[in-house]
Amino acid sequence: MRKRIGLTWCLAVWLLGVGCTEAEETGLLEETVVAVPMGKADDYRSTMGREYALVAIDEVTLSGSDLALEGAALEARLEELVGLRNKAVSFFLYAYLSAKLESDKNATYGDFQTNIRQFTFDNLVIGEEEDRPGTYSYLFAAEAAGPNDLMGRLPLDGKSFELTMPRLSNGELATGSYTRTYSSFDPSRFDAADLTTLEMEISAKPAEADAYPDYVALFADGVVDVAIHVGGDYNAQRYDLLTAEEIFVRLQRDLRLKAPVATFAELRADSGPFTGQLNANGRSVRFEVFLYHPGMHADVGYEGLLELFKQSAASKDIVIYDGHAGYDASYSGVVTSYNPRVGLPAEAFAELEVAEKYQVFFFNGCKTYTTYADALYRNPRKTVANLDVLTSVNFAWMSDMSRVSVDFLRSLFSQQAGQHYPRTYDYVLSFLNAGVSWNVIYGVHGLSDNPHASPYAEAASLCTHCRDNSGCPGVDSMCIAGAQGNTCAYACTADDGCPEGYACMPVSVVGTTTILGHQCLPRGGVCR
Repeated sequence: MRKRIGLTWCLAVWLLGVGCTEAEETGLLEETVVAVPMGKADDYRSTMGREYALVAIDEVTLSGSDLALEGAALEARLEELVGLRNKAVSFFLYAYLSAKLESDKNATYGDFQTNIRQFTFDNLVIGEEEDRPGTYSYLFAAEAAGPNDLMGRLPLDGKSFELTMPRLSNGELATGSYTRTYSSFDPSRFDAADLTTLEMEISAKPAEADAYPDYVALFADGVVDVAIHVGGDYNAQRYDLLTAEEIFVRLQRDLRLKAPVATFAELRADSGPFTGQLNANGRSVRFEVFLYHPGMHADVGYEGLLELFKQSAASKDIVIYDGHAGYDASYSGVVTSYNPRVGLPAEAFAELEVAEKYQVFFFNGCKTYTTYADALYRNPRKTVANLDVLTSVNFAWMSDMSRVSVDFLRSLFSQQAGQHYPRTYDYVLSFLNAGVSWNVIYGVHGLSDNPHASPYAEAASLCTHCRDNSGCPGVDSMCIAGAQGNTCAYACTADDGCPEGYACMPVSVVGTTTILGHQCLPRGGVCR
């Protein structure tokens, strides 16, 4: 039996990945049902992995003067303790699920190439154990991203796996000392009496549909401006400078952009952008890419380089960070130097001055999925409607960063017959996920409001007669053979990208099964 307090609430069944009847069996459910909070919609997609819903029952125990608390004071203290407890569970889930290197002290513990999404922890139901006064059990849910076959890799008992972690006092929860005491945690090195186990239920979440970046918004002012910020490096080889020089070369070689200076050694913080032009469906759009790297500290200082990142966040259409990153949102973020350390922690993104226009951020570092996107979505100026964020699960090698960053831009702004050919995020991610980073999973957040129709689609052209693709408006529109002859269609990723009476259907060359893409075609195959 449990006593109830005012914190009790339950999310929709589809979000939990656990039926409310199961929660009732645990005694942890009241009748209250609420709408899914903003930002909790399934808006993540990757070509190499997917998200998973995690659900478990945990508990916190009051001690000392806390036992005398009542009413609002009790609720506030419980909310604080549950938050601290969730942070600890997140830490040990990360230790268990994340990919390991052979050199890691806990190399044999877990290693499932999966990262926990820290800011997704929700406390769903809470109640006091009647036979253990001062102990409160609660149901929580969280999200993680990993490989598509994660369920086959985990040691599952039905739908659940066991997470073993140390027993922690409220003092350890408050100070966070466990992150040092149990760094590289491996339960096999501890006595069983010092450990506790949580049963974690896991289920695959539905992926958001493939979608387009909002090219219309990017091209609105006639200029697409991009800033690439290469973070500092603590290695003797100084991969940051090597990466920056490779980007300097690739921007010219792969993107055909004109450099502001003749050589990398001449590039300064105020040199200006690499420049080019895009033919966006008959409209000329200027393409600008600014490149900043730690070698420029002689010009503006490391703090100045950090200020340049902030200026990019406040103004640029696309912002790319290439550098070291990690799990801890209070430590990892954007770092311009490690000796001395100069950086902006990811948790500070919520207060960062960012543009209210549509922007794309790409955090190209290790395990940026864990915090970077959610930290930026906490910014009051940003929602899924005006922000897409690309992040990485697992390791992202600095030796591959120049290729990844330039391929990202090359796929976004690819051209065909001298015209911009709009690509969907699946196409973009397929390039990113094709590198030498042996277990990286690049994905994108914020797709729930992205377009499902080509930016060059013209609904009025649907079902008009044509001889070939050139007879249909839009470089990615196709002339499709059908019962009524050849008629125009346009590119799409989902049915809601098409007008009423049409559906987004796969198309192929006659006599083959190779899918060329998806086009809006009349339902039933007959133009009306």
